[in-house]
Amino acid sequence: MSSEPTPELLGQRVFTEQDQQFFASISRDLNPMHVDPVAARRLMTGHQVVHGIHTAMVALDLWCAGRDAAPRSIAVTFANPVSVGEPVVFTKAQNAAGQASIVASVHGLPCTEILLELGNDGAAPALHSGVDALGRVVRCAQADEPLDEPPGSQVQQVFTLGAWGVPAEAAFPNACRVLGPSCLAGMAKLSYFVGMVCPGLHSIFSEARFEISGDMPANSALTFLVRRYDARFRLFMVSFDGCIRGELKAFLRPPPRPQPSSREMLQHVLRDEFRGTRALVIGGSRGLGEVTVKILAAGSGAVTLTYAAGIDDARRVCTEVAASGLGRCEARHLDLRLTDFDDLGISAEPLDAVYFFATPRIFTKKASVFDRASFDEFVWFYLQRFYELCTWLEARTQDRPIKVYLPSTVFIAERPKGMTEYAMVKAAAEVMVADLNRSMRNVVIVYSRLPRLATDQTASIQDVTAGSSVATMLEVVRSMAA
Repeated sequence: MSSEPTPELLGQRVFTEQDQQFFASISRDLNPMHVDPVAARRLMTGHQVVHGIHTAMVALDLWCAGRDAAPRSIAVTFANPVSVGEPVVFTKAQNAAGQASIVASVHGLPCTEILLELGNDGAAPALHSGVDALGRVVRCAQADEPLDEPPGSQVQQVFTLGAWGVPAEAAFPNACRVLGPSCLAGMAKLSYFVGMVCPGLHSIFSEARFEISGDMPANSALTFLVRRYDARFRLFMVSFDGCIRGELKAFLRPPPRPQPSSREMLQHVLRDEFRGTRALVIGGSRGLGEVTVKILAAGSGAVTLTYAAGIDDARRVCTEVAASGLGRCEARHLDLRLTDFDDLGISAEPLDAVYFFATPRIFTKKASVFDRASFDEFVWFYLQRFYELCTWLEARTQDRPIKVYLPSTVFIAERPKGMTEYAMVKAAAEVMVADLNRSMRNVVIVYSRLPRLATDQTASIQDVTAGSSVATMLEVVRSMAA
């Protein structure tokens, strides 16, 4: 029985914001998930994502060092996203069948995997896709912003990306020498096509298989045929031909989850049921915090919401509340990683209720059942900072009790795969709440185990059943106001 080859270390890399801007400039892939950290926080990853093709080109450049012969074909799979600031480890291996593999991993979790067919014997894989069989170009795409079109509208359309060169030699000298500048230019155009054209704005690059078309100029055109869209899996299958030829797959990911508008909330809330109350909603610019703000305002309550990074989202919520003509809303900056509660510039004394929705990303990628870094981050938010909030309120509230709401989760009892750390810390938070309620005189803490609700945090490529955020949070808010 043959054993798997032992991986060898190729190198390490931490991709920075400067790297993002560099690759965006050469590939023209300006998708917000790559270049806008504030917009990226609302995506499935919750973090700014490194261009997958950039990771692959770095990996190939490391592998090509000291080599002369190009592989017959290259297959790249993007198993997990790499986030800006994460330590990426590149390893290589080669088997007896003439295949080489490169893996880019983060904390032991494979993120980008590359398989290379080596040697010159035998025919190369038949990847020529017949893009030119249609004999005409339906569309020429040079988008300044990512397209966001109905997926069915792009099927059987042909797109040609014209002649633009990619200055790859300085950044990827080894890959440029072995694979050729036209190959790297073609790879950069794959990133552009997926991120800017199809699927475009809401895209996830899944995989690409291709062979190099020979000694072509680096500014050669690349033509794409959108062959099929499988709505069951939100999956595009695309063929391409030109300086490289092959096939790619990309998913249509869900957009950020919008919450009901303030006007819609008036259908569920009695006009004056929260009149005369004042609440602080920590993490109120989106998700369940946004829903809570709008419920309170629809009932004529006064609300201060906080945001960590999304000032535009916070302003949008306040503008919606003002336009509804009921309640009052103001926004304050509060980053629990950096900011003290005193920096809010408000007094706890007139508050009736505080809602704590601040959270890091709930679903995270990891290589093992338990990840210490994720656990520590949850502890910081749900235990340490929540405890500090309660002690801050206790010291400043004297004349009347103040209620504080902490969301817990049904995942404590029914855990989806990968939720170990989240469920552990939420369970610990329930224990801490019980002890705080026994020790504090002015602060009364309430929690409830919420079901899976429709927010940015629960977005998935596959449709997942989620409960009503409005109905769930309206019950919470009414119990807090009772």
